[in-house]
Amino acid sequence: MATLKNLSMVIAASVLGASVASADMAPEANPFAKYADPAGVVLAVETPFEGRGAVRLSIYDDEEQFLEEPTAKHQAALNGNGIAILKLGALTPGTYAFVAYYDENGDGVLNRGKVLGKPKEPYIFSNGVKPKLRKPNFDEAKIDVVTGSVIVMTIED
Repeated sequence: MATLKNLSMVIAASVLGASVASADMAPEANPFAKYADPAGVVLAVETPFEGRGAVRLSIYDDEEQFLEEPTAKHQAALNGNGIAILKLGALTPGTYAFVAYYDENGDGVLNRGKVLGKPKEPYIFSNGVKPKLRKPNFDEAKIDVVTGSVIVMTIED
């Protein structure tokens, strides 16, 4: 009976040119919105590493210095859900590129292989950039940041 009622609502809406929303069509709530800071910027890093270790973040605001000299560095411990919340404070609105990595051994350094220098620890660039056989460039990783935003990056194992 409920299906017939829903069908008649959809038919009536299409005849009248209106849209219909039902409970199963409701938008999913943003699970990261609870970390927002209206006076600053927050970066949330999702990982599969539940509650152990830390995430380290480098922020770049200059194409010439990208991957060479960060504008700022931050770190945060993972919570029980494998999420690190990095409060970037009153980061000036603008264009930035971010690089985050999971510090597996807790030494504060992104460990690299000896031959090619490829990172040994899980990492992610903003915009999810994953170039093959080269470093990403600033334009690929840059994002526009505004006060009150929550930027989400996901590190995969």
